Amino acid sequence: MSITEAGKVGRVEEQLAEKPLLPSKESTVGKTPYMAGVGTEMVDIYVGPAKVLFRLYKSKVCAKIPYFDKMFNGNFNEASSNVAHLPEDEPEAFDLLAEWANHPMPTKSSRRIRDLVTVKDENGEEMDSWDAVGFYGLTEKFCLPELQDIIMDMLIRYHKKKNELPSVDFTRRALEGTPGWSPLKDYCTRAMLYVMEEGLEDTWKIEDVTGLFQIPGFTKKYLTLQCEEGGRDPRQLGKCDFHAHKDGLPCAAVPNNKKRIAPESEKADQVKRLRVETPESVERYELVGFRILGRPQCSLGHGPPRARVSHPPKGGHDADRRGAFQFKKLSVLCG
Repeated sequence: MSITEAGKVGRVEEQLAEKPLLPSKESTVGKTPYMAGVGTEMVDIYVGPAKVLFRLYKSKVCAKIPYFDKMFNGNFNEASSNVAHLPEDEPEAFDLLAEWANHPMPTKSSRRIRDLVTVKDENGEEMDSWDAVGFYGLTEKFCLPELQDIIMDMLIRYHKKKNELPSVDFTRRALEGTPGWSPLKDYCTRAMLYVMEEGLEDTWKIEDVTGLFQIPGFTKKYLTLQCEEGGRDPRQLGKCDFHAHKDGLPCAAVPNNKKRIAPESEKADQVKRLRVETPESVERYELVGFRILGRPQCSLGHGPPRARVSHPPKGGHDADRRGAFQFKKLSVLCG
């Protein structure tokens, strides 16, 4: 035993000597704080066209997800029946959400989600253990910015570990899967710009990337990033660059809950912002035959190792299954 440890033991013994010795007090019999907290009322949620049943504790799912709190405790039919149907959502993504909302381990952080790791399918091919696009789209639909941030942090850490960046298929599903311009879409767009300017056309085919320019919003964002910042590895940007919470608010994905700092992408020179807004600038890019996919100042052989295409899980990639949201009802449930 070291001198330091001996000193600590001595101080503990001195503290005990100052207290009178008493008999132990037995625990109170009949107390069930866990069940008293969660209750016994359950809700049945049928997900996807196949109506996969998720039976969850009402108190837990309503406490973690305001969408369901308003649905099951409001003036909707679901409040009286405790039954809901989500035919447009994917059971695989909802399984992740249900695990996060109904996690039975109170000693674990309420922000815990299932680890994103590499697994092998029945043919021995590597793939992601769960679909980040589907899970992220579901959290965006249910208005859960904290969970969106956690997913993005885990996805970026996973891509760093595997030295991967989103594939064209991954990017297409992210662009088409949900309305609005989300941090996930921004991450994917930056990835496409980076791999094109790095000259990785052998892995990310130019003809495949060109198809992304038909998706609304992608062309403008791509050109804006190229004019203002150029191709930068999105995995190396700031901690909150791809978070959904607003500036000045605590970052729930950071253990010490620090406030969000404006990402570097928002500090770009504002004078350049209108360069892609004019028809002349768009026409200039069209005349050079989509040279936006080239690398005008590429320095091959320098910088970090080239990224590989990520391998999303198979199945459940039909964006149409998530695209037809009930916007009127969502505005009430998320408002």
